[in-house]
Amino acid sequence: MTIHSLHKTKTKRMTATTATSNDPAAAAAKNDAITLDEEKKSESFSSSSYPSQNYRMVALDLDGTLLGNDHQMSQATVDYLRTLHKKGFIVSIATGRTASSAIEHIDRLDLPYSEGEGFPLVSANGALGLRVLKRSTPPCSVPPSPSMDTAELFHEPVPQNVTIKALNLAKKLGFVTNYYIGHDIYANATTPSHFTLAKKYGDLTNIHHVYCTDDYAAAMDRGLPSKLLVLCGNDHIDTTTATLAQELKGEAHVIRGSPPWFVEVLNINVCKGFGFQKMCRSLGIKMEESITFGDGDNDIEFIQMAGKGFAMKNARENVKVIADEVTEWTNEEDGVIRTLQRLEKEGLLHFSNN
Repeated sequence: MTIHSLHKTKTKRMTATTATSNDPAAAAAKNDAITLDEEKKSESFSSSSYPSQNYRMVALDLDGTLLGNDHQMSQATVDYLRTLHKKGFIVSIATGRTASSAIEHIDRLDLPYSEGEGFPLVSANGALGLRVLKRSTPPCSVPPSPSMDTAELFHEPVPQNVTIKALNLAKKLGFVTNYYIGHDIYANATTPSHFTLAKKYGDLTNIHHVYCTDDYAAAMDRGLPSKLLVLCGNDHIDTTTATLAQELKGEAHVIRGSPPWFVEVLNINVCKGFGFQKMCRSLGIKMEESITFGDGDNDIEFIQMAGKGFAMKNARENVKVIADEVTEWTNEEDGVIRTLQRLEKEGLLHFSNN
């Protein structure tokens, strides 16, 4: 079963801030809406089929959602998410980033867990699921090299034939590709523009590339990538997305990046929504008991599959049109926690420690 063969079963409700019917992106999103396969149909996705006080978990995208435009959480966000965790409400992150890139935000939340448990993280847009148990940074490491104790829950890498084909396509187009293996990101940068875009990505996600000159041979020796990310720049985002989607049709899941200057290539059966579903199963949480927040194309299935899926006010229009609701506030306005606070006041959050 592939992402593109899915169709939507969950009815989505529109708000005044969602896309209008004459929006081409919105229309395309409706036409491409997702339906879960037979296994997933066995789980109820209708919000009217379960008690109102049944949301037990929230999963949060990072860039453009939980993080402000400075790529940091506000102190108000940190404080409120800590309060929810203390009450027994599950807080998790679902991101396109690697664990090593998300760890600074997990560290800042500093949520306590019992022995053997850890922070639930869906990384690489659903390809890799982890429980982050602890992290330490060697004090003399330059640049900082985070060392994490993680428990892997699932991993669906890009197949070898697709990896080679995608790398060759990106090279033919003149772009450098991020190769994600473990907690490292390899880049075979050869031109000034390659290094500029790689640095831009490193600054965005607070990572340091492993630069290589062997066409990713050492990376491939380590194993298959969780995902590939083609750094194409803003001016080439639409043509690169279209080219990769056409050339890899039926072989890979291709996603327009957010922010829009890179394109992601995943295993054809991988998306953030499916990764989140696997995480929920590992935690004993039903999908209808979950809330998700996102803003980009990679969040579409993630928003659709949750019990309550929110698109941020600052989200792309094709994301807003498939959401249950659009937040009243942007990521810069603490839209995530202000929406959760509203839901708490309405009595819609279930706290296991109450």
